[in-house]
Amino acid sequence: MTDTAVVAGQRLNPVAARVAIVEDHGLLAQSLGFALSNLGIHVTVIDDLDRGAVMTVLRETELHMVLLDFDLGDAGLGLHLVAPITDLGLRVIMLTGETNPITLAECVEAGAVGIINKSEPFERLIERVTDVVDGRGILSTSVRENLLADLRAHRAREGERLAPFARLTVRESEVLQDLIEGKNAETIAIESYVSIATVRSHIKALLSKLGVNSQLAAVAMAQRSAWASRHPRDASQ
Repeated sequence: MTDTAVVAGQRLNPVAARVAIVEDHGLLAQSLGFALSNLGIHVTVIDDLDRGAVMTVLRETELHMVLLDFDLGDAGLGLHLVAPITDLGLRVIMLTGETNPITLAECVEAGAVGIINKSEPFERLIERVTDVVDGRGILSTSVRENLLADLRAHRAREGERLAPFARLTVRESEVLQDLIEGKNAETIAIESYVSIATVRSHIKALLSKLGVNSQLAAVAMAQRSAWASRHPRDASQ
């Protein structure tokens, strides 16, 4: 995957092709835009990467395709823009230096029809983009299915790994997070405005559900599993 450009969809006439570039590295975006324009491709470089601003430009501009950076820096992950852009009827090609097959599969699952590795030399990168515009480098059904199968298997493993934590109540999850942060039962009780007996009851319950016999073991298990509470405490409390 790292040495190929893949895309599914119809061939575009380069002269008629209208492409938007959403990329947080300004120099790369401008260089790509300049090079593609010289090849007869109509290019729109989007400078404001705020989600709302990006979507506004895309809705108001006549386009066929969007070259979307996977990591938009302070604007977040481009991955989260794939679905709404696809809903506009536009094809999304991911620009990324990522090589993790799970990450690439998430892009495909979200609706991206192509992936181009932007860590390649610039000249090669331009070739990849023009290949996509010209309809070459088709994403085969087998490649797509293999990526998505890997993603499903990964999620199954993650579900199995985190299954014990899914049994915790919201309050037990909060208490476990407090223990991870090094707080003792007395501190948790004071900060939560409950009795220490209540906190100890929560601790006893979460130890039982995790199948461990000490707070230290529970913390170690959570850290080893890279667990994070899905119920962060309200900062106003």
